[in-house]
This record gives sequence, C-alpha cells and structure tokens, in this order.
Amino acid sequence: MKNIVMIYRYCSICGSELKRQKGGYLVCVKCTFVNYRNPRPTVTALVLHQNKLLLTRRARPPYKRWWDLPGGFVDRNELPKEAILRELKEETGLEIRIKEFFGIYSGTYFSPSDSYHILSIVYIAEGSDVSLQAFDDVCESRWFSKDELPSRIAFDSNKKIIKDFLKIWK
Repeated sequence: MKNIVMIYRYCSICGSELKRQKGGYLVCVKCTFVNYRNPRPTVTALVLHQNKLLLTRRARPPYKRWWDLPGGFVDRNELPKEAILRELKEETGLEIRIKEFFGIYSGTYFSPSDSYHILSIVYIAEGSDVSLQAFDDVCESRWFSKDELPSRIAFDSNKKIIKDFLKIWK
C-alpha cells in the first residue's frame, strides 16, 4: 500500500494533489474526488471433466509459468456468468456449462508497482471432451486428478478456492 501514493499522486478530475487517508483511500485536496481503491471483480471456474479439474499455466506475469484456475476480470457491463464463459473460450477454446455457484473469494492481484484487491466470483462448471488449447495469457491447459494437483498455484485467492473445493470434491 505504500506504493499507492507514489503511483497515484494527482487527481484524475482536476489535477490537484492526492492525499492518502486512513484505509488507503486517496482524496483530492481541492475537489471532491475520492479514489476508494475498491476491489476489482474477477470470475473463476472450477471446471471438471471425468472427475478431473482444469488448470491453466500462466504465460506472463504475475506468476508466469505457475498453474492457475481459469478465469479473469469482468468487463464493464458484463455479467459474471457471461465473463466466465468468455474467459474459458478465450483461454482454452472450451465451452463450459455452469453447474452451480461456489462462492466469492477475496484476494490480491500482485503487481511490483501497485498490487490491488480482487473479489473472485467462483462457479463450478462442466467441461467437454474437446481437446484443450492455450490462448491469450495461457501457455498450457491440462486436466488434473485430485491426487496430482501441482503445488505452484498462482494467487492467494486460488489457493483458498482449491482448499475449500477439495473438502467437497468426491
């Protein structure tokens, strides 16, 4: 959080100086603008096929080459269910069927200059037998059985999601 003041120094409305307030908020000294530093919405899928879980390997930072649950950021004016369907198609070529809502998890999206908070909306989904591909920010897609999950999982939120999912995965 110390890097915030260095990165965001001026108001995007009037150009005046920003001052850091309790809680990490940035307040303009001249106008009424407040940068609340709110979490950014993301979607994540626990995609199963033949009792195996889909993981993707990240092609770029943060966590380059680490395994990741498929998903991504929700675009403006996009519903979470639309976002997860889009992300899976973009990253793996896979069309999924959402089975149920799993939960909402908080986490951190790491950046060397300005890490920020995320809220991840998580769904359990079913994948097809279509061969997996790797597009966009993914360099590999693979199905894993419960006993072969890798230890290098990207993002604190994904670690929590997988830990909770393992409690119910049969």
